[in-house]
Amino acid sequence: MDDFNPNINNDELYNDATESEIAEEFDSGDDFIADEPMWNRVEYTPEEKIEDYKPMNKGFKVFCLVMSAVIVLTATATGGYFLGKSNVSTNNSYIGNNVTVGLEAKPVDTDANTPAQVYQMVNESIVGIRTYNDAGKAGDSSGVIYSADGYIVTNDHIYAEIGAPKFKIFTHDGTEYDAVYVAGDTVSDLAVLKIVNGTGFKPATFGDSAQLINGENVVAVGRPSDATDSSSITSGVISLTSRRVKTTSSYTARLIQTDSAINPGSSGGALVNMYGQVVGITASKLAGVEYDAIGFAIPTKTMKRVVEQLIAQGKVTDRAKLGISYTEVNSVTADVKNYGAVGLLVATVSDDSDAYGKIGEGDMITHVNGIKITNDDIILNIIEDCKAGDTITLTVLLNEGDEIVLDVKLRANIGESSYSAEIGSREEMQTPQQGNPGSGGGKFDFPDGE
Repeated sequence: MDDFNPNINNDELYNDATESEIAEEFDSGDDFIADEPMWNRVEYTPEEKIEDYKPMNKGFKVFCLVMSAVIVLTATATGGYFLGKSNVSTNNSYIGNNVTVGLEAKPVDTDANTPAQVYQMVNESIVGIRTYNDAGKAGDSSGVIYSADGYIVTNDHIYAEIGAPKFKIFTHDGTEYDAVYVAGDTVSDLAVLKIVNGTGFKPATFGDSAQLINGENVVAVGRPSDATDSSSITSGVISLTSRRVKTTSSYTARLIQTDSAINPGSSGGALVNMYGQVVGITASKLAGVEYDAIGFAIPTKTMKRVVEQLIAQGKVTDRAKLGISYTEVNSVTADVKNYGAVGLLVATVSDDSDAYGKIGEGDMITHVNGIKITNDDIILNIIEDCKAGDTITLTVLLNEGDEIVLDVKLRANIGESSYSAEIGSREEMQTPQQGNPGSGGGKFDFPDGE
């Protein structure tokens, strides 16, 4: 039978047909009134009107059900991940305390100690840390006793791949303690743990890292192979008191460079001067395989500022950022590409930056606080020494050719932690960090990035 055609008088087409003939034509046994036009068979009220629709294919139904389940599971896992991250400090009784340390000056007119003497001075303050979870993941690292009641300073990256981590602390005499996570910060790669069932620990003596000099003798003390082993010591010198390098996140920071051997289990251990003062927290992951005899440590000047805020507030709140991405233009780049100046060629300005709407893509920042920017370390170091809310002065060569001077208020660069309270959430869902684009330019997130 042909499809219904509105241009044909269907009354005449079917009025001469018998009911059985039409039923056979439609393969239907339904009652049929031959006198009634075919398309008026179904009666309805306006409230019952059936709209046109296309029947759903069974396979498509299954596909929709599967996709719905995937979306729900993904939303649940993602929500759990962020909830796990956001709630790790909730009801943490170890946050909100005022725990501070002093940075002692280097002794004057005092002979330096031997490495063996330094080891004896600091050994009781170094601990091994075993990080593990109920899923069977585990890793070993080191830590430094920060206070007599059991606060421990270590690296934030030690639990980055272990969801819902638990911690065992092993002291110099082999005694084992349970510890809990207090707070951490990916930008500085520092974290704080707290021993929960012990007191009377020997905190380290912390020295002023600002007093270090290139070539000064130091030792590194930590647990490079096993958290339960005794601490080992390696000796070397300060290669550079300040070198800006990429951390385990996409940030850059000023670190102490040393040729003292710093191996994976030594992460979170101590870099110590020859007077027994801890001047840095070692971080083995900052050393790449392409380097030989180069290790890095986080200066105690940075450690003090970060750790005090982690204990008091659960996060770093006063760190500053400018809020731009840029390409560094040095004298060689300026000569090759015919730029009219050296400095930072602005790529983007985040909408929360005080510079937003004042400068933009293609503008060149040539000076900060009156200092010529011959490399990006100059502005990064200045911002790192500032606090959120501080104001810096920028000299900017606009893309149109005009030069302006403007004051910019720095925004807060509040860090997060690698810690996740959910097993499997972080290691399965985190995205790889982008590599540092290097001194040739690109986006630098600390302390000036978004």
